[in-house]
Amino acid sequence: MYFIINITWGFLLWISATILFILFGLIFLIPGQVFLVITTFILAIPLITIATNAYNYIRKISGSGRILAAVQIALSGIILDILSIIYFAKVFQNLTNDSLPLFAAWLLWAYNLILLSSFTKKLRLNDAI
Repeated sequence: MYFIINITWGFLLWISATILFILFGLIFLIPGQVFLVITTFILAIPLITIATNAYNYIRKISGSGRILAAVQIALSGIILDILSIIYFAKVFQNLTNDSLPLFAAWLLWAYNLILLSSFTKKLRLNDAI
């Protein structure tokens, strides 16, 4: 049951990101616009961290369960992005083929953030002192 919920959450994240890139990718994935590209990568950090940690908090996932959930969440998107990359020109008609390397790099970045966010640990006040 948890597997299906995690895969579904991964699908929802994937479809949200796909729609975002279909509608607005031409604004922030422009080859040669280094500032915009870097900004896109930086903005992904809090967005993905919040989405992943909120999911873990709501579902009360902790410890090694976070790692398993992150892998299942990421895998659903990775599998679907195989098709996104193969059919890039058809799926993302607003993006040029020159944007494909930036898009692929952003995907790797995003999936790594999902996986890395599973390793975050709550900082307790006693640990900070």
